[in-house]
Amino acid sequence: MIVKHIQEKIKTEAFDALLLTGLENPAAKKNLQYVTNYTGSYGFAIIGEDYKYFISDFRYRDQVAEEVPDFTFVEITGAFLDALKEVIQKESITSLGFDKRIRYSEYELYQTLGVTLHPLNNFMESFRVSKTPEEVAKIKKACEITDQALADILQELKVGMIEKDVEIKLKNRMIELGAEVTWDRFIVASGARGAMPHGMASDKRIEKGDLVTFDIGCAYEGYYSDLTRTVAMGKPSSKMKELYEIVKEAQRRGVAAAKAGMTGKELDAVCRDYITERGYGEYFKHGTGHGLGMDVHEAPRVSYAYDKPLEVGACVTIEPGIYISGLGGVRIEDDVILTEDGCIVLNEFPKELLIIE
Repeated sequence: MIVKHIQEKIKTEAFDALLLTGLENPAAKKNLQYVTNYTGSYGFAIIGEDYKYFISDFRYRDQVAEEVPDFTFVEITGAFLDALKEVIQKESITSLGFDKRIRYSEYELYQTLGVTLHPLNNFMESFRVSKTPEEVAKIKKACEITDQALADILQELKVGMIEKDVEIKLKNRMIELGAEVTWDRFIVASGARGAMPHGMASDKRIEKGDLVTFDIGCAYEGYYSDLTRTVAMGKPSSKMKELYEIVKEAQRRGVAAAKAGMTGKELDAVCRDYITERGYGEYFKHGTGHGLGMDVHEAPRVSYAYDKPLEVGACVTIEPGIYISGLGGVRIEDDVILTEDGCIVLNEFPKELLIIE
């Protein structure tokens, strides 16, 4: 079905065919997998108004037959450019659209194809935003794994543990629970390091009285989760308890308001305005959320700069936070699927402040 939509869109574009590449760029590879269902590490697709080709070598012949049965297979027997040229000549292609995020060295190779090249910015976004029920099920499973891994490791969390060691425990537990892969790095930011929105796990030891922010996730069958929770190591200060309750309420309001049709800017304002009303607007510097799917960060955006309406079926995060240098920070995040009249929350991890003695 997605191929037919792409073919219809190509009719309105300034290029004859779309080239999807499976070489070095991970983001471009995701588009190839999304369109073709191909999970191999080497391959290309060329899609025109009334044709679709998949190009790879003998190593992936059987895999292509299984995963991409509806495409005409062209086997690479020499240079991969020769196989691309074979399709270009057969279909009289004079111009190719391609994802502009590819490496320049790859672009230089495509310049030898003898066609006009059209670099595309976010051409695939409109197709990937609204998730199918099958995609939602995969994201939900990734969320379940992430929720459970955090719950399990928090039972082991103690004062004196090193942030990086906690990160390793979380990753290992996710794999044990069935994750395909985890993120490369997790945010485990304790104490004053919590003021860094992207405070990757460090060699710091977790101390009594610290708030610890976890921003973690994994993939299940190609689709990612993204969960943030902040916990306290012993009784928190009254100031940090205040910040936590403000962020929790801002996040609750965001989830309650979220629905398709509102713009990303409008949803962002729900969380941002409350934090500002409580006197901490200057300490909430990032957008409220982002799209989630085959990439951890993809379209759409939930930010003060995103004026586009949010689509039915979009998966977005809602993750307001407050960050005060020298003191620490708090962030709470859920993944939600937008519907016409609200949203479906995919995470089930509690949001009451967990105090670990």
